Amino acid sequence: MSEKSQGQAASAVADVDELSNNLNEIRRQLSAEVKKRRDIIKPIENVLRALKDPHNNAVALYEAGVTLSQPPADLELPRGAAKLFTHVNALADAHLSELEFTFARDLRAAFKERGIKLAGEPAALIADLFLIKPDLRRKQVEITFSRQPVTGKKIKLDVAQVVSAYERARRDICERKVDYGELLQEIFQAYERTLKLAGKGMGTRMGIVDCYRELVLVQQPLAFRRTPSKNSFKDYPKSHFAYDMLQLRRLSKLNYDKWRLNLGVATIDVGNDSTRAMFLATGATEGQFIRDLYFTDK
Repeated sequence: MSEKSQGQAASAVADVDELSNNLNEIRRQLSAEVKKRRDIIKPIENVLRALKDPHNNAVALYEAGVTLSQPPADLELPRGAAKLFTHVNALADAHLSELEFTFARDLRAAFKERGIKLAGEPAALIADLFLIKPDLRRKQVEITFSRQPVTGKKIKLDVAQVVSAYERARRDICERKVDYGELLQEIFQAYERTLKLAGKGMGTRMGIVDCYRELVLVQQPLAFRRTPSKNSFKDYPKSHFAYDMLQLRRLSKLNYDKWRLNLGVATIDVGNDSTRAMFLATGATEGQFIRDLYFTDK
């Protein structure tokens, strides 16, 4: 082959490579465009299905509306699309409110059968010291006491499951056999341990979080102290501690020997820091953030 023919062949190969690269780039760009449109078309289809029964499909309507309200910034939508998406969200919120009311009504009826009156709004129902918060958007219910979750697992949006979860939590937290005189002694021991670790004297305000940690250690059985293990560890959740502190105050059992238990309220900047303060309930929605625990002469 002549040098001229070889040059032409090489040039042709280069042209083919360049053409292939350019076409691949165009395909990539078009594929990305198709994906963006597909990601919008899918929730639109979900909305269309949900609109056949918007009340019972309110959650699906809401989920699709959230996606539609956040389209890719560089995707050009048809005229009027944004306005329609806003209408979808408004419709979903309206039907979710209806479902929330319906769920709360059914929940009130189920609790009433057990002699328990639920107070509060549909989004935050009160059962004695417990707060029950249905979240239709997340399809679950949260039950808390003293701002602490009282169930390890998520509670489905089901009336029977909520009632069962509440009854278990009430038994676990409120129906324990507690010797509050002995508990106060253990709290005093935990306080003494924090003083010793910090090199402080009696009466010094110590962090309630630190005292709580020491209290958990004070309560451990002899088997755990000899050979620490998960099997011998005695759990003492914050929800139990908060309830016991409430009972100590309700029963006016705050005096141990010649000492009196005191609590120091946290400032606003400390209150939301769980490493420095704890919320101690006085009711389902009432209470205070406590920073310090200390004993003084009676």
